[in-house]
Parts: sequence; structure tokens; C-alpha cells
Amino acid sequence: MREITALYSLPPSQQLEDFMHKRAFLTGVIGNLLEHYDTALFGLLAPFIAPLFFHSHDPFTALILTYAMIPLGILTRPLGSLFFGWIADRFGRKQALCWSLIGTAIATASIGCLPTSLEIGAFSPLLLAIARLLQSFFAAGEAPGGAIFVLEQTDAPKRSLMSSFFDASTIGGILIASVLVTLVSMQGWIDTGWRYLFWTGGLIAIFGVLLRLKKEENEIFIPAMKINLFKELYKHKSALFAITLAAGFSYTTFSLSFVLMNGYIPLVTSITKAEVIQINTLLLTLDLFLLPFFGLMSKKFGKERVMFFGAFASFICGIPLFSSFGPSSSLFVVTAVRFFIVLFGVAFAAPYHAWAMEQVPSHCRSTVLCFGYTLGSQLIGMPTSAICLWAYQQTEWVGAPALYLLPVSFGAMLSLRIAQKAKKSPLYSVQSLSNNLNIRVP
Repeated sequence: MREITALYSLPPSQQLEDFMHKRAFLTGVIGNLLEHYDTALFGLLAPFIAPLFFHSHDPFTALILTYAMIPLGILTRPLGSLFFGWIADRFGRKQALCWSLIGTAIATASIGCLPTSLEIGAFSPLLLAIARLLQSFFAAGEAPGGAIFVLEQTDAPKRSLMSSFFDASTIGGILIASVLVTLVSMQGWIDTGWRYLFWTGGLIAIFGVLLRLKKEENEIFIPAMKINLFKELYKHKSALFAITLAAGFSYTTFSLSFVLMNGYIPLVTSITKAEVIQINTLLLTLDLFLLPFFGLMSKKFGKERVMFFGAFASFICGIPLFSSFGPSSSLFVVTAVRFFIVLFGVAFAAPYHAWAMEQVPSHCRSTVLCFGYTLGSQLIGMPTSAICLWAYQQTEWVGAPALYLLPVSFGAMLSLRIAQKAKKSPLYSVQSLSNNLNIRVP
């Protein structure tokens, strides 16, 4: 309890610098914050910008077409993860993160400059789609790439806690977007103010680039002389598979809690959309505090145990939790269900980055982790809401979303088992040394 209290108090600047390596942390985390700021911003602004880019369609169709821009990233994100992962392993983490953020800044700011369909017709949504594709390509290396940059400069015993702080930047980006959209909307500036919100994202990215340019490359980083992408991916296929399953589960629990529930709860209960949004903000704030808590628990009990708790609890409790929904469900019951889903997801996500980097040696770490994270988030996590709503439509059973959560939770437990078996490999001790000292293992 004393350790947790100390964590949330304001320690002297020297202790804070020693604990978090402030500059390295901020340098690595700003891209992840911006990526989720952009994603949340686009989703929040979709109802407002839909008629601007699809004015010839009815409001409902225009909204669907605007939301369809979000999963477009699956077309370019895998390519971006391979490209920036290769850059990071071949030329340095700093190089990859700088170019990634420069591209993200340009793509984000360009959305705020796009003409509407009233001005240039069908070219307007086409340009919007291109901007979203480029945004996804450049942002592909940010979450795992930034985590690697931070954690490689962190002492091994502190990596779980630092991983949880890094993951908290995801929630930070979403909260910033939510607050700004709310303020602009309340002031009645949304008709033109939406452009300034995208430009704000571009300015944040420029600040991040300047910060990264001043930061030295990781002192113990040794660039790989030559990397055969497909050979390395095949060589580490078990680790790639485990990381894909783990990232998919982490993204799925987040989607269930903060995306699906916004539309699902008003559909199957008497709770209004306004009440759901209020719960959203409360749970996002709670998420910020739970992440460091489970980071501390991972440090005390071990990363694998805490992650297994999150996956196993989701597997066991998924059906009972979703089955508790109904027309007469109270706000308390709905909030409790969402709380437990958030709790289990955060327990798994908090030490995820620290766990993932231990699965792959340093010379190809960025390539494998970026690609695995992209596969998991895009192929398993991104379709969560659509699949769960389809399952409910087909079965008319309120517990239907759990039918998707069950296999994804099992996959998360399987990923931990795969990693555990890898520890018995004769090469594991050598790879473990590589992970801690950041040296190349042939």
C-alpha cells in the first residue's frame, strides 16, 4: 500500500527522473498517445463530419460510410509495421520513431485541410480515405515501437511497471480527444472547430518529432547488419503467433468495454446513450489508475501470473457477465459488468509490452513485435464490435458477445503457454541474455 501511495504522490524530481527516465519515456510515449488521440477523435467527430464528406447520402448512410474509414487501416497497417519494424532493427529505434511520427503528423493535419464534398464532390471522401490509409501506415510502428524504445532503456525489474505507464498513454490520448470534442461542441464551434482538432494532433506530433530528434539513440542498441524479414518472421513464428494472440485479446477487451458497449447497452437494456457515455468517461479514468496498479502487481507476482489472471477470469466470467444484461438491468449492474471486463483486460494489458519484448531477441525485436501487434489488433481486436453485434442479431441472446470473448481469451492463455514452453528451449537462456543486454543472437 505504501508503494502504491508513493506512486500517486509527487516525489522529488530526482526520484521521478530515476524511476521513469522522464525524457526517454515522453519521447517513446507521445506517438502512442497521438495514435489513439487520432483514432478516438475520428470516431467522436464522425457524426459531425459525415454530412460534410457524404452530403449526397441520407444521414444514416453517411454515418456508416464515415465509420467505414476507421477499419481501412487493415490495408496499410501490416505494411507499415513491417517497414518501420525493419527500420528500427536495421538503423535504430530513434530513426523509425522519428519518420513514423513525421508521417503521422502530415497525415493527421491533412485531414483538417480537406475540402468537403460540396466543394469537390466525390474526390472529398476519396482524399479522406487516402489520408486515413497513410495515417495507419505511419502509425503502425508507434505502439510497439515506442514501448520497445522505452523498455530497452529500463532496468528489467521495472519493466512491468513502465509497461503499464506506457499503456496508460492509450487512455490518455482517448481522454484528451474526448475532452476537446466536448468543449468544442459545447461552445458551438464544431462546424469549423473540427479542423482545428486535427491540426492540434499534427502540432502534438511535431512537438514529438523535435523531442525525438534531441534524444540520443539507445546506448546499448546494436543495429543488425542485415535482416531478412520473412526469414526472421518464420524463425520466430511461435513468438509471432503468441504475440498476435496476446495483442488480439488486449485489443478485444478494450473494444468490448469502450466501443461495443456504447451501442450494445442501449440496445438490450433501458439505459440511455447519455448514461453510457458518462460511464465511459468514469471507466476510462479508472483505467488510468488500474494500469499502474497491475504494473505493480506484475512486479510483485510476475508478469505471466497477472496476465493469466486477466485471460482466465475473462474466459470464466464472460458468459455470466453478459448474461446479466436485460431490459430491467439497473445502471449499477451495467456499470459493474463493464468494470469487471475493464479489470480483466487491464490486468492482461499492463505488463503486455514488457512480456512481449522478452519473447524476441533484440536484432529482430521491432520487426516481430510490430507485425504481431498489428495482426492481433487488426484481425482479432478490430472486428470485435461487428462480430458481437452479428452474434446477437443471429441468436437474440444477450450473452452472445461472450461467444467471441471465449475463444479470444483461450487464445490469450495459449499465448502464455507458448511462451512458457519456449523457456525450456536450450536457446532461451541465450535469448534472455540478449533481451536484457540487447545484444544480437545469431
